Amino acid sequence: MLAGKDAARSGRSSKDNDSDNSVTWSDIGALALRGLAGGTLVVVFALIGEAVKPKAFSGLFSAAPSVALASLAVTLLFEDVNRARLDTVGMVVGGIGMSSCCVLAAVAIPRTRAVWGSAIAWAGWAAVALGLYWAVFVGAR
Repeated sequence: MLAGKDAARSGRSSKDNDSDNSVTWSDIGALALRGLAGGTLVVVFALIGEAVKPKAFSGLFSAAPSVALASLAVTLLFEDVNRARLDTVGMVVGGIGMSSCCVLAAVAIPRTRAVWGSAIAWAGWAAVALGLYWAVFVGAR
């Protein structure tokens, strides 16, 4: 917290600094709405997964798409479109990283032990996701 001369020097009062870190009922409501919307959509997508044949695809329709859609919907309600766009780009970057992890796991696990294959896949996911994050969010500025 800035006080006295430090607050005057920065052009902000100590009251302004307090409001930057406070949690409002609107924030709590948005978080509760995200949880409720995410949970509801998880159930809906799980029902879709149960109806789809073969059952191997049921997990595909379960958690990740529903939580992503719920999070984006709440972001659009409580924040602006630019924030939702950034969140969407982050989801795409994470999805590409996860896809690379799956490909590496499919190749590495049969050739090495499960632990080493999983470690290779995880390292590949981290390298791709962090590299893309840097390219999209840090290097683009």
